[in-house]
Amino acid sequence: MPEEYIKVVQDPQTKIWKSINYPYGDVAKLSLGEKFLQKMRSINSNKIIDHFYDRNVVKTAKEVYEQSIIIAINLKRSGIKKGDCVIFYSMNNEWISVLSFGCFLIGALPNYCEVHLDEESTTGLFDLLEPALILYEEKYLSKIQRCLKRSKLQKQPHILLIDGVQEPNIKTELLKEPDTNPVDFANFKSVDIKDTREEIALLVLTSGSTGLPKIVQITHALIMHGITIWWDNDENYAPLDENSVVFSFSPLRWISQVAVMLQSMLFGLRRVSSCGAPTGKYGLEVLRNTDCITHIFVAPSIFYEILLQLDENDRESLKSLRSIQLGGEPASKVCLELSKKHAVNAKNFHCYGMTEMSSCICNDLYINGGKPLPGYEVQILDDQMQPLLANQPGQIAIRPPFPLKGYKSTDNSVYYNERVLFVNGDYGLIDEQGKLHVLARYKDLIRSNGEVIIPNALEYIIINLPEVYVARLAGYCKTPNDPNEVAAFFVVLNRDVTASCDEISAKIRSTLKQCLNAKQLAMIEKIHFVDSVPLTTCGKIDRVALKKFAACKS
Repeated sequence: MPEEYIKVVQDPQTKIWKSINYPYGDVAKLSLGEKFLQKMRSINSNKIIDHFYDRNVVKTAKEVYEQSIIIAINLKRSGIKKGDCVIFYSMNNEWISVLSFGCFLIGALPNYCEVHLDEESTTGLFDLLEPALILYEEKYLSKIQRCLKRSKLQKQPHILLIDGVQEPNIKTELLKEPDTNPVDFANFKSVDIKDTREEIALLVLTSGSTGLPKIVQITHALIMHGITIWWDNDENYAPLDENSVVFSFSPLRWISQVAVMLQSMLFGLRRVSSCGAPTGKYGLEVLRNTDCITHIFVAPSIFYEILLQLDENDRESLKSLRSIQLGGEPASKVCLELSKKHAVNAKNFHCYGMTEMSSCICNDLYINGGKPLPGYEVQILDDQMQPLLANQPGQIAIRPPFPLKGYKSTDNSVYYNERVLFVNGDYGLIDEQGKLHVLARYKDLIRSNGEVIIPNALEYIIINLPEVYVARLAGYCKTPNDPNEVAAFFVVLNRDVTASCDEISAKIRSTLKQCLNAKQLAMIEKIHFVDSVPLTTCGKIDRVALKKFAACKS
């Protein structure tokens, strides 16, 4: 282990910060299929790789290995070829991992579709993806059929049922061994990937937190890099091994959950997951009854739900946890304190990443950000896209160690600056220690007459008041032609709060007065008390919907 594992330096001319230690060598030379075959052939064939808690299903390395190869053979026999898109229109289930690796082994491109998108958006995605095959759960069939009927696809895809008995389905078409020659598992070869840095491995949807999801093209090299460094941080060098057990929240269309699935298959470790919805109640049940889980990645809001269900003195339910990654938004002080109280053997890391990078960008014990992980370059830009120095906030631009292929069927030039760093839409700064502080989405900054309010910073302050469960700030214009914005706070109270809304409003304004000047304070015109705030399907705050809601309530 290097003396200083994550060492960050800044180029004085370009003002680009770079994490310079990269200990993983040739990790990106193998394709996903080659790495999968190599790992599955090298580990104990009886080792449990997949554990589906809610269905009491486990799969060994041997089962995963052989089922994936049989699926690959049958996919190829049915006409699916390298470069074809295979859509998974489902939630997580016990067949997704082997179906995915069947695709990787022949070079087909999986896409884990967002089943909750409206039909117009789903139809648009089908037209962009041009799938050769759709693998679906039965409850979504009628929606898929309506969307395909509306689509402009010149060639209709094959569709196969994942669950249920209606034919054709995966058991009749993809999981049957050929009737002729027996499968030679030992000598099966993955498709030839000539350049892992350039060839696409999978097509992933962005979170859609700022609009409709875009389709990210992720190469073999980038995803291998991403899942290898996913849990790394300045405190913890290469923490995943075959003894690790990772807990996966569904659905798989989140890049974090795709990463956990790939880690399980490519590193030979156990993944515990569910076919159900990602809720705090389900999460606690799994953690409480599966005593070996060591790693968990989860949105702070869901983890807070888990913690609130624990008894005051419960130190047993979360005792196996060693590393807790909280990502998607900053965790509140209350959430972190409860985690330290109940997960006594674990460290809490603030994880910052993005789908486009296929990975976490940084993890830190104390701040929402931290030192860029191995191989990353970061630049902070002003409104005119000029580079800034330490402690100067601006737009965040990032470059991973392997080329980005960008969004499918989109003009990607608008997302890059002159140094070919990806301007990702976030706003933050890098301090003198080389630590990235993520402050907000750039579009979510609230501006009026030269004053700027960073909503995330104020939300973090207000959510730490004992009465407050959720606090979200939205800016909006009173009239269409007004360039200046005002703001409204949306507050969800904790259970058993006895103070009146007027009393809590006064407390919130008094708290804000300590960190805002008079003009900024005047910009916050309303405080609304609500039962909930709108979320995207990834569990992030839906800022677009919140802005519209704020404008309507005004």
